[in-house]
Amino acid sequence: MVENLKTENDQLKTGSAPSLEQTCGPPSTSTSQPSGLASLLNCSQNKPPMTLTKSFSLSLNEYSNPDIAPMELLSLPSQRDDLFTRVVVRIADQQVSKEVRQHDFYIGSVRVNGDTDWSTLDTIISTLFKDYTSQVDPGSSMGLSVDSIQSYSVHQSRRVLGAEAPESSPSNCLKNDPRLISVSLKGVKEKSVDSLVFETLIPKPMMQHYISLLLKHRRLILSGSSGTGKTYLATHLAEYLLERSGREPGPGNIRTFNMHHQSCKDLQLYLSNLANQIDRDCGTEDVPLVIVLDDVGEASSITDLVNSALTCKYHKCPYVIGTTNHHVKMSSNHGLHLSFRMVTFSNNVEPANGFLVRYLHRKLIETEDASAIHGTEILRVLDWVSKLWYHLHTFLEKHSTSDFLIGPCFFLSCPVTIADFRSWFIELWNLSIIPYLQEGAKDGVKIHGQKAAWEDPVEWVRDTLPWPSSQQDQAKLFHLPPPTSGPNSAPTQQPSDNRSIKDTPVPTMETDPLMAMLLKLQESANYIESPERDISGNPGF
Repeated sequence: MVENLKTENDQLKTGSAPSLEQTCGPPSTSTSQPSGLASLLNCSQNKPPMTLTKSFSLSLNEYSNPDIAPMELLSLPSQRDDLFTRVVVRIADQQVSKEVRQHDFYIGSVRVNGDTDWSTLDTIISTLFKDYTSQVDPGSSMGLSVDSIQSYSVHQSRRVLGAEAPESSPSNCLKNDPRLISVSLKGVKEKSVDSLVFETLIPKPMMQHYISLLLKHRRLILSGSSGTGKTYLATHLAEYLLERSGREPGPGNIRTFNMHHQSCKDLQLYLSNLANQIDRDCGTEDVPLVIVLDDVGEASSITDLVNSALTCKYHKCPYVIGTTNHHVKMSSNHGLHLSFRMVTFSNNVEPANGFLVRYLHRKLIETEDASAIHGTEILRVLDWVSKLWYHLHTFLEKHSTSDFLIGPCFFLSCPVTIADFRSWFIELWNLSIIPYLQEGAKDGVKIHGQKAAWEDPVEWVRDTLPWPSSQQDQAKLFHLPPPTSGPNSAPTQQPSDNRSIKDTPVPTMETDPLMAMLLKLQESANYIESPERDISGNPGF
């Protein structure tokens, strides 16, 4: 053993020691690549990516500094090392509520080295953002572009696009924090809504329209079926108005009343006291800038209440934003008289009908799994989810009431891997979707009778399941039987002989006189159930 050590020592002195590549072997090839445009820089400079051997090209026998041991050389960083850095779009925290909200949205990763200057990094960040928006928003509905970028920060150096470059180079800044580049989009200071559009995934023209209505009329009602994003939008509109006002963020600036849990008398008393306080010019410290009335039962009655109680000068009144799950039928003159403006949300149009696709595509990118992001299987599954949602929406339009529709919120918890998606969807279908559709169909029969020929929605689902080997999962999905007069008709599983449930005779209004009589008695007594539902459990929607 001593002889071996002497031989190695002689090799070091004579310069015949093996290089790092010879001792360690060739560098391993990794199949994992950073997502986005990580290799754009090297491609733009026509330089091959640096290999492990290249970055440690200085072999042991070439190094002559006696103060550093040979093994310590392995820990010395090379000036030419590439830094793979995550890039996020950062949304400012308004500190309005205690709700935990996402502020950093991952959009990809980039590669930076010592040759990267600020102008080159501008191009890389801009191209990465453009690539991200095209993946999240295939239809280009949101209206975002490279012009939406206001600046980006590397460690403590902030770079405004087109402005003077920071003194330190990007690679030197990243040596202090090589993991993150944060991008800021144009917002209130730039008289833009791009940052708000990016966060909410609501198209820019629509967001500008909502804000314009509020600034001009100060009172807005958002109406539409449950789960279409009304509360989500109302909260973000309130925060935008707060930021625009220049007030310091704080919980007292936005006051929320959940009308499903709070009474109209409480609201009337609060608004009357608030009007007296404003008339006495007590200052704006204790006066909220925005009042959010969430889950309003009857829009007409609540607007009457607000107008009668909030009698202070109009320009001094707080902004009022209401949400209701009931469709509001109101003439323009009546709306003008009440000083409220109405915005109707529908699953058939933006922002609801495009939100789910954008949300799920964003969720996929945030997994930071390049193979999944560019894989066709998971993208096919996610696009199928949006088609399923629209199919269920169409089913409820035929068989339920106008207020009983299914919003995108049912599917926001969708996993973005095939393995997790299968079990998630089967459980969601059997335990959530089927009971919800059953209640909707029951309400439709009570109010309208049998409007259309019955079609079990599970048949479409079974025929279109998008994941591999889905045949084995078809039998696990419950059927939806036609509504009956039973108190709580339970969803049924597929029969063991694989016959569809629609092949089995089920009592209906035409075949069951008792059921028809009971329905007529209920209608004559004006006892029509239409339960309000608050589908919670998904973030803010």
